[in-house]
Amino acid sequence: FAGRLLSEHGLRIGVEPQARLLGEAASYQLAHRVVVRTRRDLVPLGKGVGGVVGVLRALDGELAEHCVEPAALRAWDEQFIADVEAQAKIMAGARDAAAVSRKRIELAHLVEEYRAERRRLDVVDFSDQMRFGARLAEECPEVGAALREQFAVVLLDEYQDTSVAQRRLLTGLFGGGHPVTAVGDPLQAIYGWRGASVANITDFPVHFAPASGGRAPVLPLAENRRSGSNVLDSANLVAADLRALHPEVAALVAADPDKPPGAVRLALHPTYAEEIDWLADQVVGEIAAGTAPGDVALLVRAGSDLPPVMAALADRGVPFEVRGVDGLLAVPEVAEVLAVLDVLHDSTA
Repeated sequence: FAGRLLSEHGLRIGVEPQARLLGEAASYQLAHRVVVRTRRDLVPLGKGVGGVVGVLRALDGELAEHCVEPAALRAWDEQFIADVEAQAKIMAGARDAAAVSRKRIELAHLVEEYRAERRRLDVVDFSDQMRFGARLAEECPEVGAALREQFAVVLLDEYQDTSVAQRRLLTGLFGGGHPVTAVGDPLQAIYGWRGASVANITDFPVHFAPASGGRAPVLPLAENRRSGSNVLDSANLVAADLRALHPEVAALVAADPDKPPGAVRLALHPTYAEEIDWLADQVVGEIAAGTAPGDVALLVRAGSDLPPVMAALADRGVPFEVRGVDGLLAVPEVAEVLAVLDVLHDSTA
């Protein structure tokens, strides 16, 4: 959406409408070029080229997602260092924090060089789209007026995953009483992605207040149509401490009281290997009891859990299908093709 905004209105803030969007690889390459060509002294950062590239891109993205300019960050860090050094007795933690600020000041200069290079090449990345989109929304009211006329009602999904820049983009375009509804769950704790902040959904009633004043209404979505009461009771128990931080989130209830309650089984094992074996044995037991293999699902916390689970199922003759890219890469024949490609690309791999 931000990219479309820039293509249609980017010239209003000096951004070329046809600016090419950099992918992850091209963005990394450009940052690498900036790092190796800079005239600034990067030795105090204490990192190799690859490490500097990583923190440069991370800081660039965080600044963009929070709508903070590098110069403003430097000014804050310089003031913080001055405040620390003015103390009669400097604690070790404060001294370490000041050292981080000194490194960040240097990195902020590098962010400016990185952004200047993107401007020179007429390219943008994801973080550029967000910060330029927010600028358009806040500095060019005619853009918001046109969009409010085009979209009579605005519906926002997974709103807990929005960043500061995305929220400022949306409020700049559709704030002030335009009909906006957002759906989201503040308990889905993945807020670090792309600068996302849980404050956006908790403060939605203020950010998108009605034109008449006051706060926007909040409607709970507590009915669950997927799980039985035993599963929901267990989930509510596990999430109780987190839900206490967000009292506006209601505990889940079964939408259909006649739905089978479901069963919850908890197992603790001395070793990881025993846990994997137990898990595979549960699947075998379900199939033996008459459940079709396609009606059994296993969820894992991380992609690294997939290979041992797959091996355990294969050892027991259980047919399975792995969903997602991580799972595909863990399939032996795919892993072998990938290994061959790695060696063809780099003979030292």
